Order: sequence, then structure tokens, then C-alpha cells
Amino acid sequence: MKNHFPNSYAEIELNTILENINTLKKRLPGKKVLSVVKCDAYRHGAVRVSKHLEEHVDWFATANVDEAIQLRMGGVKKPVLVFGVPRYETAAAYQTHNLTATISHKTHFDILMDSTRYHLNFDTGMGRLGFDPSEAEEVRQLAVMHQRLVCSGIYSHFATADDPGHPFVTEQHNRFKEVIKYFAEVPLKHMSNTGASTNYDFDHFDMFRTGLGMLGYNSGETRHDWLKPALTWKSRLAQVRPIKKGKPVSYTSSWKATEDGWLATIPVGYGDGVPRSLSNRLKVLINGKLYPQVGNVTMDYIMVFLGQDKVPADSEATLLGGKEGAWNAYDWAEHGNTNVHEVLTNITPRVEKVYTDF
Repeated sequence: MKNHFPNSYAEIELNTILENINTLKKRLPGKKVLSVVKCDAYRHGAVRVSKHLEEHVDWFATANVDEAIQLRMGGVKKPVLVFGVPRYETAAAYQTHNLTATISHKTHFDILMDSTRYHLNFDTGMGRLGFDPSEAEEVRQLAVMHQRLVCSGIYSHFATADDPGHPFVTEQHNRFKEVIKYFAEVPLKHMSNTGASTNYDFDHFDMFRTGLGMLGYNSGETRHDWLKPALTWKSRLAQVRPIKKGKPVSYTSSWKATEDGWLATIPVGYGDGVPRSLSNRLKVLINGKLYPQVGNVTMDYIMVFLGQDKVPADSEATLLGGKEGAWNAYDWAEHGNTNVHEVLTNITPRVEKVYTDF
């Protein structure tokens, strides 16, 4: 639902996302591209992002059937892989909306309807979903027995590829290479996520998957300046007023003014996606200068200490983005003790999306 009078907005540069895709393609030439648009494309807008990328990628992926149906209802035609577990109540939807299921347990073969396409998921070390590699021969037999279904791919997922040099990445990679020996005729094999695609040089099989990478971020602490953040979150100062030295600000009075100065109030808070863990840590860009957020983040507001600068009310404030000196999602994650994924997906529908194609 569109907000009529939003207090803040996320400016999303669709062509920056496309540029990131093309950069990753150059790094992994000849590989197919799966664009991961789960969780509303990490709050960038799944349908809008997918439509902009559709001619430039080979597949899309979502976390669940509802997200995949949203893409189809939005006009997306390319193949859509659903990572989640199929259930009897969702089985018909795979057929109705031409979706590709994931089979990660023996029981899933009996759930899906005739002619449903699926990818096999093997757990090589993530410990979340998937067949154990030791089951590869048995799973192959099950796939042959269930030829009423169509196996169009096989995949696994790295657990520690966020940063370079982790030995478990090689261990998982080798496990998957052993698994796929049983499935030589399966046309599509994929394992590399953004972390593996950006941090490791090895066989990336037939296709790489990118969600965070196409949006401009690596998934770990390693920052790649050749990926450009596509989202910039902005608001305006709702009020600017004088504050005296020693006066407390916000719940629990966790901050007191260190000197006389000016205090700005911005109409965003944890109800919009500003983590409370960033209280007294966040820096906000106003008129080209970074100012400290002070006091506890509240549901609807944050306060910023301007020092001696009397900035006019209604001035623009950049909360997140990385351009012109603003903090980006890496900075939020580092100071809020979380990861970039959570920073982006925590942005709520109260934040209006504004798209640019340049």
C-alpha cells in the first residue's frame, strides 16, 4: 500500500542494481545468474526489481510460495525457484503459477503434483535444510522412481563464504562435487551465493545466486568497493530546538547534552527500521556533515545533536546509503552488532519506496 504522507523514503536506483549484476557477471563469465528476491528483494521491492532485471538474469528465487506468486502476478515470466519446503496445501500453486519447487526431504517427492519441476537441495554444511551427502545414491533412486516429476536442478548453500579464506568453504565445495557425480544428467548445478561469488575463485558450477550482491553489498565484513549500494534512505528534520548542557534526551535518559546547542528530531525510529541497538551510535548526514544520533531510538523518532549548528527544520537527512559520506548498511551492521541482511530487511513498509532508473 502506498503511503500518502510518508515521513521518510528509500530511493532505489534500479540501474545500480543492474550494474552490480553486470559486475558479477564479468567476475564469473559464462555462468547463469539467479537473482534472489526474497523478503521483497531485501526491502528493495521484489516485483519492481525483478521486472527491471528480467532480461539480464536467468532465474529468480524466493523464500516461499507467496513471494513467488507475487512475482507472477506482477508479470515476471522467468523461472522462479522456491527455496522453502513444499506442503500439501501449496502443491497446486507450483503448477498453477509455473514455479520450481525445492525437494530437500524424501517425503517431498510424494507431496508435489505430476509434472512439477524441482531442484534437489543437499546440506553440505549449512545445517538448515537438505539431504545429507551420504544419501546421494538413495536420492538419485528416488528421483528415478518419481519420473512423474521433473528434476531440473540441484544445489547446496555455503555457510561460511561471507569472507575470504575460510577452510570450511573448500570442504563444502568438495562435498557438493562428490554429490553431483550421482546427478550428471541434471542440467543445472549451483552453490555459490554472493559471498562465494565475490570472495572465492573456484568452480562456480553452472549458475551463481546473488541477493545482497546485486543490491551493492558483500554478505560479510569484507567490503568490495566495486559493488554499489542501490538504496538511500532519507527523511527530513521535523523540529530543531535549543538544548541546554546536562539536559537528558529520550527514554531512560541515556544521553545528556554535553554543551549548549541545538537538537534535531527526525520522524523515523525502530517502527521504520532503525535498530534500537544503534542508540547513541548512529551517525546521520545533514547538509554534508555527519551528526551523532543521541538518546535511545524510539518507535517513531530519533534525535540528533547538532552542536552549534542551527540547521533549519525540514532540512534533508540521509540515514542510510553510503553516498556523499553517509553511513551505509555495513556501518549500521558494524555499530549495531548485526549483519547487512538484517539492516536492509528491517526497513518497514512505513518507508516509502521511490525508484530511479538512472
